[in-house]
Amino acid sequence: MNPVDSEAAHIDLPIDINPPTTEEIRVAVRQIKNGKAAGSDNIPAEALKSDI
Repeated sequence: MNPVDSEAAHIDLPIDINPPTTEEIRVAVRQIKNGKAAGSDNIPAEALKSDI
């Protein structure tokens, strides 16, 4: 197959472009493991979890 002669297939993927709901954020924060290094925001998981 010659890549120059092929065309990319157009496929619509089911992507939710709406902002996350408050409940979705709560669920995600609850799933973060405690005791891990903070991310680039420097906020530890325990601090995020203490607010929900």
